[in-house]
Amino acid sequence: MPSSIPALSFVFSLLSALLCFGLPAGLGVWVCRRHKGAGHAIMIGAFCFIVGAMVLEQLLHSLVLGAVPNLRQNPLLYGLYGCLAAGLFEETARLLGLRALCKRDAAPDIGLAYGVGHGGIEAVMIAGLGIVNNLMVMYMINSGQGESLVAGYTGDTLTLAQQQLTAMAETPSPVYLAAGLERAYAIALHIALSMLIWMVVTRRLPMWGYGLAILLHALTNLPAALYQTGILTGIWPTELLGVLLTAGVVVLVVRLYRRPAKT
Repeated sequence: MPSSIPALSFVFSLLSALLCFGLPAGLGVWVCRRHKGAGHAIMIGAFCFIVGAMVLEQLLHSLVLGAVPNLRQNPLLYGLYGCLAAGLFEETARLLGLRALCKRDAAPDIGLAYGVGHGGIEAVMIAGLGIVNNLMVMYMINSGQGESLVAGYTGDTLTLAQQQLTAMAETPSPVYLAAGLERAYAIALHIALSMLIWMVVTRRLPMWGYGLAILLHALTNLPAALYQTGILTGIWPTELLGVLLTAGVVVLVVRLYRRPAKT
């Protein structure tokens, strides 16, 4: 049972929390000031992520892993499946959401706002809430209330809880910053992919842009999938590869956006 958590771990966790909550909020305020209908688009983006990724995609995983229980035993195949499933469900949700939005307002800021909503709610749900929980645990340990975290636990459950708290204390402090940085470039990715799908919906691009969005989404998810399955080791090389792939997607989408629209 740790007696304290390094102060730098707490600081880096706080910075990650600020990125997960503050960055989407700041972008949301900015785009809402730019365009009147942006608030509605942000809400639709968040809703479509929840339905597409958190409900329907998870249902698919339950069905697939129930039918093919050995899929987890093949890390590469399992990682590829997860990346493609994420791309398919999220980009399909993005296509449907933006198609509905653009019937009323097809301004570019609608695509931008949708991306803020999609990426922002993902940042909050995937990382932000967990980071806040970690901050509360860190605070309790450092204020001498650590024992209350395992009060009532016995046997193996108590041992497991103590091991988890010890692992939290022993984790290198910079690792706690990784989650926030990952969400920051993930938000940039979702804005870029939203603009790509916006171009499809507004017919600046043919429907192959939808397929391209699925493939780009899967590709940028691959480093995290390979890390989680143990194929790629080291969190910082994984994050660097994620940043580079995201930057490539952003550059590609900007170039497609700047192309003269076909009449």
